[in-house]
Amino acid sequence: MNTVVVRYGEIGTKSRQTRRWFERILINNIREALVSEDIEYKEVFSKHGRVIVRTNKAVEASNVLVRVFGIVSLSPAMEVEASLEKVNKTALKLFRKKARELGIKNPKFRVTARRITKEFPLNSLELQAKVGEYILENEECEVDLYNYDIEVGIEIMEGRAYIFTEKIKGWGGLPIGTQGKMVGILEDRKSALAIFLMMKRGVEVIPVYMGGEDVKELWLRIKKFAYGSKGDLIKVESLEKINKIIKDFGAKGVIKGLQLGKGAEEEIKKDKGTFIVPVYYPLIALPQEYIEDVAKRIPL
Repeated sequence: MNTVVVRYGEIGTKSRQTRRWFERILINNIREALVSEDIEYKEVFSKHGRVIVRTNKAVEASNVLVRVFGIVSLSPAMEVEASLEKVNKTALKLFRKKARELGIKNPKFRVTARRITKEFPLNSLELQAKVGEYILENEECEVDLYNYDIEVGIEIMEGRAYIFTEKIKGWGGLPIGTQGKMVGILEDRKSALAIFLMMKRGVEVIPVYMGGEDVKELWLRIKKFAYGSKGDLIKVESLEKINKIIKDFGAKGVIKGLQLGKGAEEEIKKDKGTFIVPVYYPLIALPQEYIEDVAKRIPL
């Protein structure tokens, strides 16, 4: 594999100018993730609703980039010239590799193709048929569009073909740094999850705490997703000291892990009198099942 194809979702709904700004931040966060994990890459650029990462460590890069917010899915891929001959040969090679990895004889498969730009002479359905026919001619296998073992994906852009057999689900959301800065009060597992969810919405979080080694461990877990955030854990003596940090960093708000229950209303009233910016409680209206599912996936 020599490329990672990165797909985003919500960014694509923005106006052209705003989308370009979001893409630039996403690309910067991708570069930061790769550099911080010592993964060499040749180039990162965006085109036609995709971000392309050229690297000879595509699998390793994918394992890191899946933690970058703003990415809906990604695929370690082979980038080749968009000729039918090269697409066929590369698709067959990746099909065989995937079959070996799965340990399946006579696998069921399907081919999905998309011409993102239209210069390729075959349309998407014709390309799918040609590549599927080529694989059938050269391997003992069976086409099954619904109950398949292997899916060969092909995306065509500007004379290049990107061929893959995996589509790894990302967290989605927005790239960190697109929604300003907030101070996150890290006290326990719930507050760590609240900070995580605000980072997923593109907020750069400045985490603060008042003590405890367990809190430091929680920060290390969510920091793995904080590409694009420059903040590191700051110890404070009291909640009132947080207002100085808010001013120093130009933070727009404070994040707390409060949930509905006994004493919640009193705590909200107290927070309004304590902090000079609005306080956000991202867990307050979320179903408990969703909260537990996210916490397991991080894990916290």
